[in-house]
Amino acid sequence: MITLHVVSAVSQEQAHSSAWQQQAAATDQTGQYVRQLLEPALTTVPLAADVPSLFQSALYCSGTLPFPVPDVFYESQKRQDDDMKYYLAPVSRSGAVAFSSTIHAVLLKNFPAGSEMVQAGQFDQLVCDIMELLDQYARQLNLKRKRNEGEVSLTLNAKRPDLCVLVRSALLFKGEDKTEEGQLDQAVAELKQKMRRWSQSYHGQVEFLLCYAMAGGRVRICMLRRDDPDSCHVVSGDHSIYDMRGRLELVRIAILLYRILAIQQTQLPSDAVPLASVLEFSSGTKITVMEDYVIKRVDIEKQPLLVDRLAELQELYKATRASKHLIASEEGPHIHKKYTVILSPFGEQLGPSYLSFRIQSLAQLQAAIRCILFALRDLHAAKFAHTDIRWPNVIKCNNETFRLIDLETAVILGCKWSVRQHGPHRVGWRNNTLTQGRYTAGSDLALVGQLLTEPGLPPLGESGSHFAEELMAKSLSLEQALHHVWLHP
Repeated sequence: MITLHVVSAVSQEQAHSSAWQQQAAATDQTGQYVRQLLEPALTTVPLAADVPSLFQSALYCSGTLPFPVPDVFYESQKRQDDDMKYYLAPVSRSGAVAFSSTIHAVLLKNFPAGSEMVQAGQFDQLVCDIMELLDQYARQLNLKRKRNEGEVSLTLNAKRPDLCVLVRSALLFKGEDKTEEGQLDQAVAELKQKMRRWSQSYHGQVEFLLCYAMAGGRVRICMLRRDDPDSCHVVSGDHSIYDMRGRLELVRIAILLYRILAIQQTQLPSDAVPLASVLEFSSGTKITVMEDYVIKRVDIEKQPLLVDRLAELQELYKATRASKHLIASEEGPHIHKKYTVILSPFGEQLGPSYLSFRIQSLAQLQAAIRCILFALRDLHAAKFAHTDIRWPNVIKCNNETFRLIDLETAVILGCKWSVRQHGPHRVGWRNNTLTQGRYTAGSDLALVGQLLTEPGLPPLGESGSHFAEELMAKSLSLEQALHHVWLHP
């Protein structure tokens, strides 16, 4: 191990280095150096199977080395270890003054042991700051760094990685920090647990997610794969932040990470909702959008019926927790000033402005209707009915999977409708929605039929139009609807 060393004449060296940098700052060549550093750019996204070999080559190939550092620092390090000439170079060769200053600071920094946040700061300086410096000059990404701190809810705190790096609102790099070296495997395990679900709304065609685990000064780079979400694949050996070569390896990893993220962003959807954005509705509802879940908060002054219905809604969410076709509660609902429930998964909205380009084929429409009917089967089995089946209350999770949301509108199946207890009739109800004043299974099915009459959908054909009419006339049971010929071409 090569320990960090500063010669006794450090103040003299620093003064000499500072003077040279001030003189060279006007002709700083960092921009040109960064462009050369990132060449050749990746032209295609690497396959997940090829990622480990990319990281191995990043550590052993000479493409990114040597890194510029102040001339005096370079000479002092070379005197200690002649091999340093393969890792470092005097900045006077490249003129990359800003890059040199950052590398110099990283190599000289004293990293004491400390809390997880202290550890996090050390990783940020070694990797995140380097990526942000690259982006300052290359401008290929608009990186945003979020640290998991200050969260009131313990449940939410346990769901979020310690580090989230966002590109175009999507999580493309994450990490976990621990204080003791013996906790490294625990940090790796938590990478699999936190924000592990893939969301097409954010990730589009991204097939792997790079991440790191850090414990007591040891850093391990890992990868999560969409096709194997329960495994965490190690793509590099452990690197120590306490020796110079370990730090240099992490700088090289930061450069490779930047190159991979730059090409991965081409796989992201163009219309992703920004992470942590808040959607507000006139009904008093606020939806905070996270990577794989949302936080729904409702002003009970605007929707006071939720207070009386809280126990009923808690029973509903518990009874339908296992459904693959209904939105599910991760926490709540409960009321503390506001009605609050944490829901998953998050998907693409199917409101009127999105419908035509998110359901683009008859097969996709048929898949959506099948999912809605399966959702009603789960809901009706729990003795509840939805009452507000409209496209804005359906989300698209992928091309073949849709979920029914907004369960706060649900009522006991077969109940006598009461404005005092249930509120006014829902938007879009027709004269025959209720059967003798009661909301029945057929009432939900009639609303499904109405979905098929919305403009902007693919043509239904004769069979589809007949199916919609039968649903709206309440002439089909749920099981008959599920087995209808139109759904099984």
